[in-house]
Order: sequence, then structure tokens, then C-alpha cells
Amino acid sequence: MNEVVNKIYDLFPCTRERVLADFNNYCDHHLSLYAKKRNFDLGNPHENVSKLSPYLRRRLVSENDVLRIALKKHSPSSLEKFIQEIFWRTYWKGWLEMRPDVYEDYEIDNDGSHLPSKTGIKCFDHWTEELIETGYLHNHARMWYASIWIFTLRKSWVSGANFFRDYLIDWCPASNTLGWRWVAGLQTRGKIYVAKADNIKLFTNGKFSPDGQLDESPIFDDALWKDHERSPHISYVKPNFSTLENIGLVINKNDLSFNRYLSEDNINFKGCIFHDPEYQPTKSVLVKKFETGLIEQLCLELPDYYFCKSKESLISWARSEKLKYLIFPFETVGNKYFATSDVINELRSHNIETIFHMRDWDKYAFPFASKGFFPFKKNISDLLVRNSLI
Repeated sequence: MNEVVNKIYDLFPCTRERVLADFNNYCDHHLSLYAKKRNFDLGNPHENVSKLSPYLRRRLVSENDVLRIALKKHSPSSLEKFIQEIFWRTYWKGWLEMRPDVYEDYEIDNDGSHLPSKTGIKCFDHWTEELIETGYLHNHARMWYASIWIFTLRKSWVSGANFFRDYLIDWCPASNTLGWRWVAGLQTRGKIYVAKADNIKLFTNGKFSPDGQLDESPIFDDALWKDHERSPHISYVKPNFSTLENIGLVINKNDLSFNRYLSEDNINFKGCIFHDPEYQPTKSVLVKKFETGLIEQLCLELPDYYFCKSKESLISWARSEKLKYLIFPFETVGNKYFATSDVINELRSHNIETIFHMRDWDKYAFPFASKGFFPFKKNISDLLVRNSLI
């Protein structure tokens, strides 16, 4: 296992400096070919894609960081597909934020995580091993995999989503849950994604060709369809930090560069790095090691920040610092750890108010995620302007 864990740090380093350096190199040598090559699963080290997803998911680097670098080297028109892919994650998060019951239904239907056994379908078995060993799959492979899981192997989409949840190094509640639902035909009623042998052969450069092994004519089970009401548009008002005093800031894996983002507001605060190693216990050892590596590196970079591993320790620190306000990264659907816990009431009992702060990136984009991605993407140019990227 140690050899496997060491490999993950080679493929996915834990320092922000290294991640940005690697992305700069990607921009110089690969990004111009992104639209042409992005759908090809060429295997590790997947040089035709950026592999930024584990960092964007935890915001070790932000969407603004990434696009600011890319747009210094390339024109917006030449990066259309890449920019859209950056916004897909945002779109899924915003869509789910307006329909939290979709995620609640997924959790209610949860039937555990099932480690797939050998199927004899060479590509599928290869992707299973790759995911377990590296924590990563190319996006196109994820689509094929989910389709084979649901329609050829006749497994529930929920169990497949659980498998990805536990082993993907870049697992995102919104992207993962809604991606599996999309393949299953539950996002757009009956519009399923079908993995086809010729498509797999084409986009793996002939490495795999599962002719005759896949169900390429599945029928959508309409009994699975359920309408979900959309909640009112998301409204969020940015706090006026200049009127506050005795502020604490909590960095956790929902936003590992939260301090950098808030530095623009010139807030005087005490800092805390929070990491609960027992949270989400079904995660693979590899994913846990990666997250621990990120936290350990952050602690080295921010030696003045208090480090704690429990909610009780967090409360004790906030009281000892005589804080009046405690700022957390905004917790989106599926990422709620503090917002739904008793710790909020406990802090208030000690006259400490909590603020869940949403980044401008999300605040600007989420309201446009009320329908499908195509209406959403019409707003991308305006969103780039609002984020001062063009």
C-alpha cells in the first residue's frame, strides 16, 4: 500500500506551488490541444487533461487562479471548451443547491458501497483497477463506466455513485451524484448515456474494443423517474467584515485557500486549520492519505494557524481566543459538516456567531444553474467579466 500511496503523490502533488507550476507547464505544452484531445482516455499520466479536479474540488487552487493563468497565455475563444469544463463543476453545484432533495433522496436510497468483482469486460475491469490504484479516472471513462455499470451489469446507479464516492480523489457530491443520474436518464427524463464499443475503441486509440460485450440498446425504466421541485433562487449577501471584530477563520477541505481569498478583504482574524480524519470513514486509504497530505502541507505553510481535529477542540480554541465571529467556507449540498451540526448552537451559547461565506465565483454563477447547462453556458462570458478575468 505504501508504494501505491507514494504513487498518488507523484500523480497528484500536495503543494499549491507544485500544482500551479504543473498547470503552467500544461498551459505551455498541452492546453492549446485540449478541445481536440480532451475526450481521449490515453491512460496514466493523462497528459491531455489538466488533472486539476482534486484541487478545484477542495479549492487548493480556485477557478479564478486557473483561468487567470490560462487566459494570460491563450485567448478566451481558443479556450472555449476548457472554460466550459471549469464551469461544469460550478453548474452542477448550483443546480444541486436549488434541489437539495435530490441529494437527500440519494442518501436515503444508499445501499452501501460495493467493490466490483471481475466482469470479463477488459476495459471495465481495467478502469476499476485504475480507480482503486490511483484514485482517478478520465472523465470519458467515468461516463463509459457508469453506463456499463447501470445498463450492462444491471447494477443500481446509487451503488456505482457510492463506489466513486469512496475511491475518487476528486469526488464532488454534486458532480458525482448528478453525473451518475445523467447517465441513468434521471437528469433529463429518459435521456440516457449509452457506452458503445466503437466509441470506446476510438477514444482509447484502440486499446479497448468491447465488441459484443455491452448492452448498446438499453431501455429507460420510467418508473425510476421522479420530479424534483426547484427551490427559490439562491440569495446570498456578503457580510460587511469591516464592522466586525474578534474574528476567527476556519480553513477546511471545503476550501483550502480560504485565507488567500479573504486576504483581499483585509480582515484581521485568527486562523484555524480543521481536519477530522474520522469524517467519511468509507473513503479509501489512498484518498484519506491524499487529504492528510494536503492538510499537513498547509500546516507547514501556515505555522501560526491553530490545528484541530474535533469540533470540541474548535470550540475550545474559539473560546480561548475570545472570538465573537467564526467564518467558515460556505457549505454546499453534500458538503455540510458544520452547518447541520450542534456545534453551531454550542458556539452561539458562548456568544460566538458563525458566518458561512460564499465565494463571489459561486455567488455570481449559482443563480444561472436553474435549468440545463446550455442555458447556463450562455452566461459564461458575463461571468468571466464579473470575475475580472476578461
